[in-house]
Amino acid sequence: MPHNTATSRLSVLAYGGLALPLATIGLPLTIYLAPFYAGEIGLPLAALGTAMLLARLADIITDPIIGTLSDRWRPRMGRRRVWLLIGVPVLLMGMMQLFNPPKGVGLGFFLLWLAVMYVGFTMTRLPYFAWGGELSSEYHQRTRIAATRQTFSIAGLVVSTLVPAVILSRPGAKGGDVLSALSWTLLILLPLAAGLLFFLVPEPAPMPDERRVALRAGIKAMWRNGPFKRILLILLLGYIAETFRQTITVFFARDVIGVPNIGSVYVIYFIAGLIAVPFWRWFGRRVGKHRALAIAFTIVLLTNAALFFLSHGQTMLFTAIFIIKGLSFGALELLPAAMVADTADVDTVISKEERQGMFFAAMGIAVNIGQAAGQFLSLNMLSLVGYNAAGETGTTELLWLRAFYALMPGILLVGCILLCLRYPLNARRHDAIRAYLDRRRTAVLTTELGTATAA
Repeated sequence: MPHNTATSRLSVLAYGGLALPLATIGLPLTIYLAPFYAGEIGLPLAALGTAMLLARLADIITDPIIGTLSDRWRPRMGRRRVWLLIGVPVLLMGMMQLFNPPKGVGLGFFLLWLAVMYVGFTMTRLPYFAWGGELSSEYHQRTRIAATRQTFSIAGLVVSTLVPAVILSRPGAKGGDVLSALSWTLLILLPLAAGLLFFLVPEPAPMPDERRVALRAGIKAMWRNGPFKRILLILLLGYIAETFRQTITVFFARDVIGVPNIGSVYVIYFIAGLIAVPFWRWFGRRVGKHRALAIAFTIVLLTNAALFFLSHGQTMLFTAIFIIKGLSFGALELLPAAMVADTADVDTVISKEERQGMFFAAMGIAVNIGQAAGQFLSLNMLSLVGYNAAGETGTTELLWLRAFYALMPGILLVGCILLCLRYPLNARRHDAIRAYLDRRRTAVLTTELGTATAA
């Protein structure tokens, strides 16, 4: 397994930097894309939800392929580094088309370029997360690396909300103007961040006793990994709940509360999340990552429920609750990613193979299915009750929107909290696993040294 020598301040900062443009891309996909294609281009909500589901389900095929290739393909430049040269151009091509559609496009155009963008995103993000899991093997050091990545990620979300806030403050500006401005911003930021990662961050050498496990045997080994199965279920339920809510945030804020510019509210939301990242890193070290994650889910549950009772015009109270919710945002990606890296060590004990890429591919599948299900369910349920995305909606439809947004995710969040509280892999158990792997590595190196000396 990798050692801690690669975690200098410069390498950790350069590593974390790529999270900024990746996060800047991710938010518009969840929040702005459906309202733009439905409200301005005129595509049906239900059809958009189905297209998003299909594009995400395709990741079930691409994620394990890319994760396995990222683990096993070993070009001279590095098995993680090489994917930057492949994934970034594909991601940028899909984004530019999707965020700048020509007039008169249909559902086929939307589905094609959304799928291209998701493939490029997977090619870039999966090896990137696996690379971070390999920069250190220590339980709390991984939280530090994940915290740095999450800090840049939230900074990217601030960028993705500042740009809409500025654009929408101009008279006559629409969602299409927001997506276009974001695309040109990312055309600069993404290659720059990828270049710094490519040249400044080393890739640790593989274990000396690493072996190749057949895919079927490897999947069976992952299935025997109890902590990993639990964190996958937490991620699945959590992302269904949060994506369900996020997808209809624009509609809720505009039609139920009367927020004139949701972009400005999101700026404050993500700044609150950015400020809270050091706290969640400290809190995870203090009480354990799983308990800290349970607390974060509890905050999200309570703030969601509180929004149900707001009336039209209570924008200040809406913003205040949103800020409280934002304080927990950093924990929801910081802690699970570090926990997945820990569970990969359990797999290394079982399989004797370093498969961070495969583990983050499985994590990506759970996240993608959760996001796809959340988008599909929220948009189709709104369509089913007769909600009009153009904004002319009756009292009954608004009541359904209020209930869907504030209460529906809570059912799944309760499950997340219970699963977190019963999570078995704490710091003490992880230290024992690391000690075993270190002893095994030392024994292999000693044997190899003895053989070389005898020869």
